[in-house]
Amino acid sequence: MLLRMVRPLLAALLFCLVCPLPGQTAERVASPDLASLKNIFSKVVLKDCPWPREDVKITNFCVHPLAMALPTGGFDYRITQKPSDFRPGSKSVIADILKDGQPQGQINMSGDLRLFGTVINTTKRLNRNDIIAADDIAARRQDISMLDNGLVSDPKQAVGKMLKLSLPPGSILYSQALEAPPLVNRGDQVTIMAKSRTIKITAPGEARNSGALGEMVRVKNLMSRREIQARVMGAGLVETEF
Repeated sequence: MLLRMVRPLLAALLFCLVCPLPGQTAERVASPDLASLKNIFSKVVLKDCPWPREDVKITNFCVHPLAMALPTGGFDYRITQKPSDFRPGSKSVIADILKDGQPQGQINMSGDLRLFGTVINTTKRLNRNDIIAADDIAARRQDISMLDNGLVSDPKQAVGKMLKLSLPPGSILYSQALEAPPLVNRGDQVTIMAKSRTIKITAPGEARNSGALGEMVRVKNLMSRREIQARVMGAGLVETEF
């Protein structure tokens, strides 16, 4: 009894969903031109994008409503809502579809902005204070949208640097994990090069602390027995002025 009463209602509902209402054409419930809409979405999202176009990609694009035909013979649009920033992630754009200046409907478009770039991975386990060699790392291009700032993108930025922490194989290198190795260590015998505009002299010294290239270290002059500040210029070489 109940099934006989519900069946006509279901049939009527199905008719409304499939067939157009009076004065409405079937074109109104056709699928939208996704290619045209994605092109609009990409122009808006990538307009102020600071990265090269080959490094960004739009994924998971979709529109709502799913049943809206775009006007035939071309159309205009007016953006009513756009992303507030250009950072990678989910983006939403709302646009009014216009034909001869008249609104034809509104489309809500969404998608993900992905950023791709080169990362440097460790090829084996590296320990704290290890000096990175060329075969310790490998470059790979991947999605970097969700990675932190400070990515090392060039092997030259890593080779010869010292690790501040231990890393397992396959780890992504960040600049925060690297530092210049010391060229002078505490207790090392060094050459002190003292110079002025007209004179340059050298003297033997002993480093009181460690330092990398360009850093200032304390050095004891073994001839005068005085302690001075000097800049590391190379392995076992420091420079001061007088």
